[in-house]
Amino acid sequence: MTQDSKNAIFLFSTTSHPHVTHIPILATRFFQPVIDFSAYDAIVLTSKQAVTALEKISSNWKVLPALCVASKTAYAVEKAGGELLEKGEGYGDSLTDIIIDNYASYRWLYPRPAVVASDFKEHVKQAGVHMDDIIVYETYCNDACRDIELPDNAILVFTSPLTIACFMTLFSFKSSYKVVVIGKTTAKALPENIKYHMPDLPTVDASVLLAEKLLQTF
Repeated sequence: MTQDSKNAIFLFSTTSHPHVTHIPILATRFFQPVIDFSAYDAIVLTSKQAVTALEKISSNWKVLPALCVASKTAYAVEKAGGELLEKGEGYGDSLTDIIIDNYASYRWLYPRPAVVASDFKEHVKQAGVHMDDIIVYETYCNDACRDIELPDNAILVFTSPLTIACFMTLFSFKSSYKVVVIGKTTAKALPENIKYHMPDLPTVDASVLLAEKLLQTF
């Protein structure tokens, strides 16, 4: 990957990637609610930020086996010393069947952001599963990114619906841009007139790889 190529692909996410230019369009504010972890059998985590939030609250969360949305969240759990129960396919709705089919009798804790992209919690509760959700962090638009200049023919990689919402607040889509979205939920947040490309796997690595391939078509 040449420096010129790197400067043509822009990743809008909370974390960076070595092959592209990272735009930290999201900022995070953490909360510290009182949580009785002994009241639950397991915990469901949909982001690495949730792990960071729990670390700021108490180390007691590590006694609960964690169902993680994807590999990077699972890695964050294990790196922090937590116990991995299982992992999903990279998006919130993939957790529904795992919980209902395999762990319906568990009492679940769902430490979540203030705004969620998936309503899997409602689906499992409708199936009779006990799940309490507690807001432990919120993500908001990083206004400091407003002054960043994006060149024509840039490839934009979006990793969540909120990254798209913040992009539309701070920037505007140009006809020369090519857009990559990490998955279906993120794609739904795009304006209807914006065409997009989506990788086979809902991961940042797969999204960046697709962007690199698209770069060769310019």
